[in-house]
Amino acid sequence: MSKKRKKTAVRAVFIYMLLTFGLWMFLNSYTNSYNRLSDDKIVPAGLDLYGDTASLEVLNHEILLDLSAIAPESRLYCGAYLLSPDELRLTCYLISLCSRL
Repeated sequence: MSKKRKKTAVRAVFIYMLLTFGLWMFLNSYTNSYNRLSDDKIVPAGLDLYGDTASLEVLNHEILLDLSAIAPESRLYCGAYLLSPDELRLTCYLISLCSRL
């Protein structure tokens, strides 16, 4: 690999890390700051599962997701599993292990 390609790859990784940590720092500082009306902290993100639906809450905005399309009995389940990144599969596996305990 040439030196120019290595520099480009390092720069791309650096920009990705900068954006990722910058977004995390923004969310963390936003949720830890108190508003002027009350002393309640804001939760940055939360996920609640209710059978075939999931409630995703990010910065006090709630999204309801229908999970019946990717149920294990569905035809899309295999495709969704194969197309998902390894990190997501590992995270889901670890969460399922922790929830069984």
